[in-house]
Amino acid sequence: MARITKDPHERRHELIACAQQLFYSKGYERTTVGDIVDALGVAKGTFYYYFDSKLAILEAMVEKVLNQSVALLHGIVADERLPVLETWARAFQVVAAWKAERKAELLAMLQVMQMDENLLLRYKMQTRALQLLSPEIAKIIAQGVHEGVFETEFVEESAGIALSIMQGLSDPIYDLLLNPDNYDNSLALARQKLAAVEAAIERVLGAPRGSLSLIDEESFAAWFEE
Repeated sequence: MARITKDPHERRHELIACAQQLFYSKGYERTTVGDIVDALGVAKGTFYYYFDSKLAILEAMVEKVLNQSVALLHGIVADERLPVLETWARAFQVVAAWKAERKAELLAMLQVMQMDENLLLRYKMQTRALQLLSPEIAKIIAQGVHEGVFETEFVEESAGIALSIMQGLSDPIYDLLLNPDNYDNSLALARQKLAAVEAAIERVLGAPRGSLSLIDEESFAAWFEE
């Protein structure tokens, strides 16, 4: 019988999907490379052909989430019929809804990403996020400047600064999400941090006060529900 050889892209995707399921069900630390290849029914050599470690497949999972987020954002930014504030609102609403549908999986991924030993991976992924998202945010800013809604001479730089401000919110929010027992009211603290970040971005872009929401209240509160 002829040996069936799968397309490399398909095989890589299968490995990522299998690892993601095991990380979610067993936990990252308790999952081994052996568990992944056994579940998929392939040899260890197949795994190591695509990934040099369990950490590398985690990095690929995070990269996949980033790429999917960028694809969603690109589809909205490309619609030139929308005024800029509607573009901004819709872009972040759609991404927020997409993430909410995957809440349990993303929280499990965050738990692993926040481990001290994954500090370098977090830095790499934050840098990668800036690289992927900045062009899309810059398009929104350019549109806002053209419409007279934003006021900045530095479109590309402002996109990077706005994203850096958002990333500055990430770690405190993740800590509130993952360790709610450490705080009297984690949701109230998170709301305050979110409001501060939104206000800072509005100042960077010269946007009207209260015009650049990153997530609606209902969607935000849902992340803190049991």
